[in-house]
Amino acid sequence: MAASTPASVDRRSIRTRNALRAALIDLIGERGWDAIAVQDLCERANVGRSTFYSHFPNKDALLLGGLEDLRVELGRQAALRSDGRNGGSTPAGFRFSLGLIEHAQQQRKVFRGLIGRRSGYVVQQRFREMVVRLIDDELPPAKGKLPRPAIARALAAAFVELLAWWVEQRNPMPATELALRFDEFSQPFVSRV
Repeated sequence: MAASTPASVDRRSIRTRNALRAALIDLIGERGWDAIAVQDLCERANVGRSTFYSHFPNKDALLLGGLEDLRVELGRQAALRSDGRNGGSTPAGFRFSLGLIEHAQQQRKVFRGLIGRRSGYVVQQRFREMVVRLIDDELPPAKGKLPRPAIARALAAAFVELLAWWVEQRNPMPATELALRFDEFSQPFVSRV
């Protein structure tokens, strides 16, 4: 038997993490956060509990890793995206929003479990924290009386609630329309930064 090389161990680790994240996504869509146990994740990903714990201390850490990957990807997309919705000149145009809304549209069932009525408080809080960071990354420099962190939190709460409402609709408005409406809603807040 040949010894494992660092590259093969790394590929195996990546496969295991990806399998656990896919299991989490599937189970959130099926059951909601609170009904998922680590054993459920292990069975769905076809890994042992010791393997799970060698990668993550708990299911919360698995969730946080996935949300961080999503935040980084949305930030990357936002940096590349020219803001065609508003000609690129309106400071209230959050570039991350369309990407996140489109992602929620593609993963509608998962997002219902993630931020909808079946979600747990922990998941909603972690998701809101991710959105706060995305908004804060795009807010202009602070000049007004209301502190920048307060504005970022207020806008994140509004965005998350709007997205939660949207994923529950039978016939939701198009993603581009929702992103535009959020941009319009956020304009008075951004002007206070």
